[in-house]
Amino acid sequence: MKTQLASTTLHIFLICMCSVTGTKAQQTDTAGRKNILFIAVDDLRPELGCYGAGYVKTPNIDKLASKGVLFENAYCQQAICAPSRNSVMTGLRPDALNIYDLSTFFRTTVPDVVTLPQHLKNNGYISEAVGKIYHEGHNNRDDILSWSRPSWDYKTPLKNLKKVKRGDTTDLQSDFPKINGELLPFYKSNAPETNMTDAVIADIAVERLHQLKDRPFFMAVGFKNPHLPFVAPAKYWNMYKPEDIRIPERNDPDGVSRYAFARWSGELNKYHGISQYKTEGYLPDDLSRNLIHGYYAAVSQVDDLIGQLITTLEELGVRDNTIIVLWGDHGWKLGEYGMWAKHSNCELDTRAPLIISAPGFSGGKKSESLAELLDIYPTLCELSGTGLPDHLQGKSLVPVLKDPTFKVRETAMSQYPRGKYLKDDPTKREIMGYSITDGRYRFTRWQSYKNPDRVLDRELYDHHKGRIDLSNLARLKEYDTIVRRMEKLLNDQLAHNR
Repeated sequence: MKTQLASTTLHIFLICMCSVTGTKAQQTDTAGRKNILFIAVDDLRPELGCYGAGYVKTPNIDKLASKGVLFENAYCQQAICAPSRNSVMTGLRPDALNIYDLSTFFRTTVPDVVTLPQHLKNNGYISEAVGKIYHEGHNNRDDILSWSRPSWDYKTPLKNLKKVKRGDTTDLQSDFPKINGELLPFYKSNAPETNMTDAVIADIAVERLHQLKDRPFFMAVGFKNPHLPFVAPAKYWNMYKPEDIRIPERNDPDGVSRYAFARWSGELNKYHGISQYKTEGYLPDDLSRNLIHGYYAAVSQVDDLIGQLITTLEELGVRDNTIIVLWGDHGWKLGEYGMWAKHSNCELDTRAPLIISAPGFSGGKKSESLAELLDIYPTLCELSGTGLPDHLQGKSLVPVLKDPTFKVRETAMSQYPRGKYLKDDPTKREIMGYSITDGRYRFTRWQSYKNPDRVLDRELYDHHKGRIDLSNLARLKEYDTIVRRMEKLLNDQLAHNR
């Protein structure tokens, strides 16, 4: 065992040394190359000031949008953390990764894939990360090929605080309040903000930016808010008045497919005070309002921390030489249809925020052009001048940065599995729903995974008046022509993916 451990340690050491010496050898070639600040925000839906939701307080994200291009129609590849993040980081769709769940580590299915940070590291960048970039359980430290050094540990400072504070009334975000052993789904915290998870992540990122400022860097920062539970300092809760918070309509779309939604996702159901309403179908207004209030407070806290990162770039004199990408890994339902969380192909779950601010491109523009989060990888390759790896399935959005009316794709595709795991292949589900949007219509086809010709159901929704799915038009004869057109577009996309 000792011999095996020593061998593994030597292997890791040699990889790290090769990365460092390779970077030094390319320093001359990378002179003038743009830095990259890569900000991922967990469960962030595009309900922000710059997206037209002026009631959500996000001045720093709004300022970033004023310096870049905001994508109104950007979509994730699957509305759940791990598959979405793996897709962004590898440039591959869930079907190519063969990953649709939270537990599968991408190096077990595509061990030789070159990730975005790995590609940049191989081309002279210092590549580092702190916070949630890959999914929890497969943290950044597991993927030694991607980073110039293991990702920075934000948990140790919280553990140390916990040891010091044990026994008193200080509430830390790493030690959420509980009732009868169950976590509260939302909480207004009076703890020092510096003790909270995302603040620690931001502090480490600021420290690293000071250390990296003189060399081309790719700094990935992953914030955990506004993921459940919605815990934020009181000052962010106080930005919102409960009486101003609107409770969404709770009606299912007419003719909705039985495969469309998972009404009682375990993601929210595991928290205190939630499961008792399962038989009633919906959460009461007061609980819904508190959840929405907590979500908004958590978003505002992250916005403040993002502002600290950008201010640091300005103070270091590198903001004008730094590409900033801000993205959320998928959308989120905040009570619409009487449901919460994601886990579907609906517009609210698949649509995600995406803002790109790059030196040399004018800012303050919004683009209606379709984009996928899959497109971030090739976009950063082009902006950094590092070339595009052959395996990428996305498209560069640089033409849209030049001209926000330019269209790089006709549709954007997402997918979501349903049903039980297949016994002969636990990474796949019995049923797969493929969904595309052309910017107005969303078409979803539910089909057998083992026998794709067996179509189980179809859905068509018209979003020209809003993002809420109102009526499944696929069941109306007058929409047959549109259904056939959208189905052909889906088939063409699936054929292109092979």
